[in-house]
Amino acid sequence: MKFFIKNCHLDQEKTDCIVVNIFDSCRFSTALHYLDRCSNGHITSLLKLGDITGKTGELLMLYHVPNISAKRVLLVGCGEKDKITRSSVNKILKKTINMLKKISIKNVIYSFTELNINVKNNIYWITRFTILAIKKFLHTVIKINSSCKKSINLNIISFNFFEKNDLFTAKIALKHALAIDSGITSAKNISNLPPNICNPLYLSYQAQKLAQKYQDNIKVEIIDIEKMKKLGMNAYVAVGSGAKNKPFMSVIKYTGNSNNNKVIALVGKGLTFDSGGISIKPASNMHEMKYDMCGAAAVYGTLIMAAQLNLPLTIIGVLSGCENMLGSNSFRPGDVVTTMSGQTVEILNTDAEGRLVLCDSLTYVERFFPSIVIDVATLTGACVTALGESISGLFSNSEDLSRELKYASQETDDKVWRLPLLEEYKKGLHSPIANISNIGSSKAGAITAACFLSYFTKKYNWAHLDIAGTAWKSGSKGATGRPVELLCQFLLNQIKEYKLY
Repeated sequence: MKFFIKNCHLDQEKTDCIVVNIFDSCRFSTALHYLDRCSNGHITSLLKLGDITGKTGELLMLYHVPNISAKRVLLVGCGEKDKITRSSVNKILKKTINMLKKISIKNVIYSFTELNINVKNNIYWITRFTILAIKKFLHTVIKINSSCKKSINLNIISFNFFEKNDLFTAKIALKHALAIDSGITSAKNISNLPPNICNPLYLSYQAQKLAQKYQDNIKVEIIDIEKMKKLGMNAYVAVGSGAKNKPFMSVIKYTGNSNNNKVIALVGKGLTFDSGGISIKPASNMHEMKYDMCGAAAVYGTLIMAAQLNLPLTIIGVLSGCENMLGSNSFRPGDVVTTMSGQTVEILNTDAEGRLVLCDSLTYVERFFPSIVIDVATLTGACVTALGESISGLFSNSEDLSRELKYASQETDDKVWRLPLLEEYKKGLHSPIANISNIGSSKAGAITAACFLSYFTKKYNWAHLDIAGTAWKSGSKGATGRPVELLCQFLLNQIKEYKLY
């Protein structure tokens, strides 16, 4: 599928369909006024029939409009002009895409420049948001070895802008949107794979493919179980000890052309399957534990975006690949392990394994002297209980970093909510025989999990994103690709000397 930015005469475009907006009470947009004038009032005469009023989500397809070269004109109701939101635009685009997919349309022109979502630099954001929404609604879950591939006729989508001055901004938005979409799609596809295909070794192969594709920017180091043992990553090793598929940690080192010495580390939990170990999970919906690697998938997708845009940053991406299975070598409740940091942990529940993998990964990244570290993990069911399936949990030891992530969240509408890291919750991690235990006595499970990680993040500014409720949707819908766009926007916002938009 190809996307284009245009400044054209809509009446002269030989396309299958032109999509234009109409506002509440049949208020015409600029594009609709233009097409109506070209058709000598033909569109106005049709609207007098009352088939559309301009309410959000209403659709009316017009065929063979006089003096218009396009085969069809699709009118899309957008509601009140000054009350348009991202949510309403999302609804509008979903309806248009569903209609366009039903009929034999191969190319389409959108003229949506008057949709104002009340943000700074609206042209950039409405263009980027529209492209990402269209890509999302056209995305389908890939079937394994399926002989019948779902074909989509739509292959050329253009965006028309009446003001030539808007073209530069719109082209940057298009470039960003396509790179971000590559990251989101890659994260979704790898997350949706079954665990017998996507295991820790497979994750490491995907990381190495990035190094092959982006040789100028990316180098990859793979840490296998023997190296982990030598490094003292005993917590990480313990989690993978019962699995036939041994753990692999993939360290992706991205370097853009920049004089900035700041290093940003992104650490993703990559439990390619989590049975719960000895503290085994209930059988119901256990198949969804293949999604316990969505944090690693998000980091992987974010690095793809950075490489495609050649961002002038230094980024360390860590895919903490591991399986938590039952076996004769499995770690047990009651065990005490010594982490890479030297701190000891008493295992009270083997299903609280993600924090054990992450604590050693978070210690490992200290060698890169990062100024910012963000870990991304489907860490706790308690976060789903607290925030549901729309909002990710945010924890941080830095007010500035928290503020920057919340700002990127607002820009992208990838919602986060900050939860506290207080001493009261840390007390619940007390162990009589080790420095800390791997679960707390408090009912605030998401908070105590983050508090556990905070013991290993004292040497840098750190944030933790708990995406357990937002990374996937149960049933056939699969992975959401969150929070790739949030992380991508956070990285774009770090570029001070090189303003991209």
